[in-house]
Amino acid sequence: MITAGIDMGMETVKVVILKDEKIVGRGKNLSGGAKRASAAEAALNDALREAGLAKADLSKIVATGKGKYDIPFADSCSTEPITAAKAAKFLCPEASTAVDVGADETVVATLGEDKPVKEMAINEKCAAGIGSFLKRMARRLEMTQEEISALPPKARTGPAVNDGCVVFAELDALSLLNRGVSPAEVASAVVDAAAIRACMTINDITNPARDCVVLFGGLTKNAAFVNALQSYAELDFVVPAEAEYAGALGAALVAADWGSEIFYTKKEN
Repeated sequence: MITAGIDMGMETVKVVILKDEKIVGRGKNLSGGAKRASAAEAALNDALREAGLAKADLSKIVATGKGKYDIPFADSCSTEPITAAKAAKFLCPEASTAVDVGADETVVATLGEDKPVKEMAINEKCAAGIGSFLKRMARRLEMTQEEISALPPKARTGPAVNDGCVVFAELDALSLLNRGVSPAEVASAVVDAAAIRACMTINDITNPARDCVVLFGGLTKNAAFVNALQSYAELDFVVPAEAEYAGALGAALVAADWGSEIFYTKKEN
């Protein structure tokens, strides 16, 4: 069976082609804003080319992510906690919890035995967009993503920014710059605040399973953020090689389980 999963995020769209439970193709593109459908189709075509397949070879296409309802050629949609749980079990069979840290959302799901998700939590609205916030602040500070990722752990007595709202955090960061605080110190404070916000979502789970926690999402490429999150959450995350594509992989796995209605959300016309 050949299926495709599309993860339509706020910044990027990722596609995974799955054939007989093996990843055979991947594609990635900017989300496209108002042109999400064409951006998703371009990423799908890239994945199909890598797999040496045609769209007609696909049995099912399932979409997930913020823009999941904006892809008209998808057969159905699945929620982010479900796709994260499916990907976690596929990539790490021992997984007990999946944490997805992306441009817009932090999603946490504990995995069940008789159902994909036992419990889930999503960040509060005021903490949305921490991934986009970190990228925006890197530009403001004139630092590359690589420089941000290589930052050492923030000193607990160092400068801090608001960890409850990304808007206030940005204002605090600009205030620190105006007061002569170095860009590197401000960047460390910003990363620290983002990690605290993500940790709060992890702590929203009432019955946490902490023995094998898998970390997904674009922010896994930011080593400074991952290190700070591990410190605050007191967890040693498993970060798979396919971490950025986990949502799309989970959607492709859901497509392979077609007929299990628990995996799907109603697709709007």
